[in-house]
Amino acid sequence: ELQRNPRFIMDGVSRFDIIQGEIGDCWLLAALGSLTMQKRFLENVLPKDQGFQKDYAGIFHFRFWQFGDWLDVVIDDRLPFLNGSYLSVHPRTSNEFWPSLLEKAYAKLRGSYQNLHGGYISDALVDFTGGVQVQFSLKDPPPDLEEILKAAGKSQCMMGCSTSGRLRNREMRNGIVQGHAYTVTGAVKIRYKNSWEHIVRVWNPWGHGEWKGPWSDNSPEWDHVDPKIKENLCRNKDDGEFWMSCEDFQEQFSWLCICNSTP
Repeated sequence: ELQRNPRFIMDGVSRFDIIQGEIGDCWLLAALGSLTMQKRFLENVLPKDQGFQKDYAGIFHFRFWQFGDWLDVVIDDRLPFLNGSYLSVHPRTSNEFWPSLLEKAYAKLRGSYQNLHGGYISDALVDFTGGVQVQFSLKDPPPDLEEILKAAGKSQCMMGCSTSGRLRNREMRNGIVQGHAYTVTGAVKIRYKNSWEHIVRVWNPWGHGEWKGPWSDNSPEWDHVDPKIKENLCRNKDDGEFWMSCEDFQEQFSWLCICNSTP
């Protein structure tokens, strides 16, 4: 009824397939954005043996870690729709539905869509992996935060971060949203002018709305970086993903969460 040619997955699974809808579940979608980058975890949560074409019966299933075991959650494919638009995750490609169906399965696990309104990214990361998570306060960060971020990236950990703020979902002038969860998608040390700079890459589950300060998409800092490195790292698109310095990261965000399958 919504799409003549629906697809479960098109051209693989990516964080850029996700655009948050009306439901306040940025914490879940930030964890999901991280999950898409770790195929070893993703295949567990998102079984591939399903779709709208072959043997289609109007049902889908997903797996989440609950109390020491993988739980299979089966759903139908009806999605909440109001005044011509999705209340749930919007597919960036109009006929790709894995994000909204996975969100529905997680809502069923939690009892309702309403129960997804506000939560902790750490909970969702554990439900997607059965892993171990640790949280760092960025207001009192460990002295080796830059090394922790780089090591976590190399170890293929899943990472998320969040901002504080009484006014949830309020975008500040610098582009950062208060009371909101984000995915940490990378951390590198690069040569900048005559020294080294630690920068962190962050993704907003809204699918748009980016940091406007130093190291953002159009910032002059990129002009002082080796052109090949700039080409590798900097995607000048309004896709919700941006770079920022480690100092700005600590200043703008309140919590960093890291999750992996082992301690």
